[in-house]
Amino acid sequence: MATPPVGQLPEPLRLPHGSVRGAIAIVVAAAYGYVLLFQKAGVPTVLVNAVVVVIAFYFGSRATSTPPTVPPGQPAPHHPRLVRILLFLGFAGLTAWFLVHDPSLAGIPTALVAVLEVLGGYVLGATASWLVHRRAHESHVRHRLATIFRDVVAAGALGLTAYTCFALVTSQQGVFAGRAEQTLSLVVTFYFGSRVIGH
Repeated sequence: MATPPVGQLPEPLRLPHGSVRGAIAIVVAAAYGYVLLFQKAGVPTVLVNAVVVVIAFYFGSRATSTPPTVPPGQPAPHHPRLVRILLFLGFAGLTAWFLVHDPSLAGIPTALVAVLEVLGGYVLGATASWLVHRRAHESHVRHRLATIFRDVVAAGALGLTAYTCFALVTSQQGVFAGRAEQTLSLVVTFYFGSRVIGH
C-alpha cells in the first residue's frame, strides 16, 4: 500500500511567508538604531553582528526574492522588498542624522561605519550586476560582455580575498596599509551582492 504524499509544512505561526524573519530584522535594526542614538556606551558587538546578518540575508540572498508558490485561498506571501526598503531608509536616516550634527565623516560612529561598509558593498555589487545583466539576453555580444564581467569580478574577488586574508593572518602591512578589514568586507559583500542578479 502506497504512503500518501506528505503536504508542505505550514509557515511558522501560520503567518505569511517571511513575516517572522521580517519582524526580527526590523526589531534588530530598531534596537541598533536606538542604542546608536541614545546610549553613549557604544553598540554591543552582538547587536552589530545581528544587523550584519540581517543585511547579508536581505541584500545578499537571492532566495528571499523567490517565495514558494501559494495555493489558492492562502494569504499572499511576505515581500522582502519592503523590508529591504525599510532597512535601507533606516540606515540612511541614521547616517544623515549624524552628518547633520557633525558634517565630517569622523562624526559617524564606528559601529555605523561597519554596517554601512557591509550595506554599501552589497548595494554596489547588485547595482553593477544589474547594469551589466539587465540586457544581457538581447544579443550574443551583450551576453558575452556579461560573462566577461562575471569572470573578472570572480577572479578579482578571489584574488583580493586571498591577499587580504593572508595580510590579516600574517599581520603584514601590505597594499591596504591598515585597512585590510574594510577591504575584505567590501570585496566579499560586493561579490555576494553582484550574485543576487544575473543567475
